[in-house]
Amino acid sequence: MNSSVTLVGDAIENPANALTMIHAAAMFGAACRFRDTKGLADSVLFAGGGLPAIAGSEVRALHSRIIACDNLPGAGDVYGFHAGPDFALVVGNERRGLSHEFATLATHRVQVPMQSRRIDCLNVAAASAVALYYLCGPRSGPMATRKDPASCRPDLLLSEPADHFELGSTIRSAAGLGWQRVFVEDRHKVWFGCGRAVRSEGRAAARRGKNEMLLIPCPAQASYAYPRVTVVTHRRIGAPVDRMNLAGGPSHLVVIPDESRGEFACENWARLGRKIEFAHLRLPAVEFPYHYRLVATVALAEISRQVGRRPAMKAPRALRPPIYDRALEQLAAVAGEIVPFEDLIDY
Repeated sequence: MNSSVTLVGDAIENPANALTMIHAAAMFGAACRFRDTKGLADSVLFAGGGLPAIAGSEVRALHSRIIACDNLPGAGDVYGFHAGPDFALVVGNERRGLSHEFATLATHRVQVPMQSRRIDCLNVAAASAVALYYLCGPRSGPMATRKDPASCRPDLLLSEPADHFELGSTIRSAAGLGWQRVFVEDRHKVWFGCGRAVRSEGRAAARRGKNEMLLIPCPAQASYAYPRVTVVTHRRIGAPVDRMNLAGGPSHLVVIPDESRGEFACENWARLGRKIEFAHLRLPAVEFPYHYRLVATVALAEISRQVGRRPAMKAPRALRPPIYDRALEQLAAVAGEIVPFEDLIDY
């Protein structure tokens, strides 16, 4: 384990999210601890003292660099941020953000840039995985700037999701990172053909109340004719995603399969297009508890970084006063004075 990196959850409410954060830290060989103000330690998942706790003073004692990942004033993009080998990454409650105590402790502030007007943050465990990837993994450049990013965004297929909550959280990530439509190959019927309870939980995870993304069902084993298809995996197959061009536009299909059931090796990927290639995430750990939302969101974040965003609007230039008024002021300063029109009326 990389003891020089600690993921810290501040006031996390959902025990399942807390457990997934521990698994996210394991992907990068980092420790994970919590400032528990929401009763996580009393939940079934952490019964018997299984929650690793920490206080603000302990975080400061462990690490001189404390990086807050939140939509805080002055936060820079996590893309291209070089954290160094020793730091604490602090993430907060999805609804309330970081507490004042932990926001004050931060020596640096970063955020995952959102490209949606309605989805303003990722699931806290997914955001943790993205931040750790860019802080612990291969160095990357800043987010690209393009005149028309939409023309560079590839089509996206979420293939064979096995869990409704993991899929819902991944759909939320896709919407927040800029996709307006996604293809879903729902072979295990966790989205389109599920019962009411599963449907409700999955859509809550996707934030469907404000997530207007178009979800397109795809028949299992259907064939397509994309000129280029990239299958993204956490296995070390193909080239690293950060060394590939994943901004190929709508003629390029990116496939993110759910690898939790071991069906990856048996899949006929050639049915999707003419040129099939594989890309992998460069993760420090080889073995870790797999979560579809974590792997998928990291892949989506890298694609979003490459696709980019529009350049920032330049501030309008200050209007110059009319030439006549300026000349009149100069003349008055040398040879006389300016008499307002209102004064002339009194003559």
